Amino acid sequence: MHWEIGSEFWDIPVSEERNDLFPNYTQWYLSGRSALQAIIKELQNLHTVAMPSWCCDSMVKPFIDAGFDVRFYPVFWRDKLIQEIGLDCEVLFIMDYFGYTTTSETLSGYKGIVIRDVTHSIFSSKYSDADYYFGSLRKWCGIWTGGYAWANDEHRLTEGKKDEKGYFNVRRKAMQQKLEYLEGRRINKDYLTSFAAAEEALENEGIIQAAVRDVNSAYFLDIRGIVSRRRTNAEVLRTAFSKWLIFPEMLSSDCPMFVPILVPDKKRDSLQSFLIQRNIYCPIHWPVSKYHELEGRTGAIYENELSLVCDQRYVEKDMDCIVEIVNDFMER
Repeated sequence: MHWEIGSEFWDIPVSEERNDLFPNYTQWYLSGRSALQAIIKELQNLHTVAMPSWCCDSMVKPFIDAGFDVRFYPVFWRDKLIQEIGLDCEVLFIMDYFGYTTTSETLSGYKGIVIRDVTHSIFSSKYSDADYYFGSLRKWCGIWTGGYAWANDEHRLTEGKKDEKGYFNVRRKAMQQKLEYLEGRRINKDYLTSFAAAEEALENEGIIQAAVRDVNSAYFLDIRGIVSRRRTNAEVLRTAFSKWLIFPEMLSSDCPMFVPILVPDKKRDSLQSFLIQRNIYCPIHWPVSKYHELEGRTGAIYENELSLVCDQRYVEKDMDCIVEIVNDFMER
């Protein structure tokens, strides 16, 4: 057996009960990026989009590729996460972060097209404030594909093309290799190469349909189990690192994707390396892309944020291990 915390998923927790996360008119895609591309395809004769300064470049690039002028509105931390949402564009892109409810501003006066990224909030909140919704389940469990999108007026979005490059098979192989490694049936970490190949294949795939296996699994995800385990795990970390939390509160409806913290004293990168050396893989959200123009307040999150793992693969003793190792690092 090999022990580690974090990194890529290998399984999908399902139940016998069908969930109600996705409307019947949801369209399924290879990835969240692919789903967003399907939405952008509908935005004819529109040229400007407002996006949060704190976001992944994989969400920005589809707009750039489609010829949009991307204008970033400030997202920064000042005792809590603040989003100064800009309404001066034809398209507005909004999101919550890591399963914590954050965007409370009213959009009632906005006349443009609203796109809501619900990747992080799919298990936490139900929204009715956007024209389009999209996201990805790959951040939550061992889905190979898992991109989804729907329109508020219930019309069907463009159906994706078939996966002709074999992405499904590469992703499936990587997950199988990781499971074999964790169970001690494989001695090397060649699954890392397979996962890297799968991520590289996503770069220029376009609008591609999801794997049928993933769509069927999505409607039977074990929501209760996922939410309960993540909240329990998160409480351990939130209690231990209460002074570092980006989200001081966790509402009763929230389901944390991670427990994001701001590591003090510019020690984030060193702490991440310290954890990796002990087989704990906590990601940074996100690398600064070439598209961003950051100032002091918006750049601080990128420089200090670390996402502590709290997902359903683990139990409280695993969280205690994270706490012990982080405290050990800070005491050195």
